[in-house]
Amino acid sequence: MLRLVIIIVFLGSFLVGCGNSIESFEGQIEKVETNRFIVDCSDEANKGKRGAIIDIGYGCPVQFTDQTTFRNESGNSLKMSDFSPSSIVNVILVKPVNIRKNIEKEKSFVLTAKEIVLLTRAEDR
Repeated sequence: MLRLVIIIVFLGSFLVGCGNSIESFEGQIEKVETNRFIVDCSDEANKGKRGAIIDIGYGCPVQFTDQTTFRNESGNSLKMSDFSPSSIVNVILVKPVNIRKNIEKEKSFVLTAKEIVLLTRAEDR
């Protein structure tokens, strides 16, 4: 019986810890660099917080590789040069990440994009 209780407690705490990992997020491109974008991820960093939320913006480094695809909402292929600061994008990650946890631990991290979808260009806003 004691063994069963320990297993249930362990599994429960494991599942709670995994619950905040995300596979994608939307945000505004803050900066375009050679092989990555800095994308506003404040909504993900603050998701689930209780009480007063500090009014700080968080920029997540999103790197892209040769396997990263760039497209628009219609599915048309784009190039990295089609993206500019202030554009709104949906970033689909290679593997799920808990952004809030990394920010709270002040741990440096880089997100790797499997796909970046252009939702709104800066010029269209």
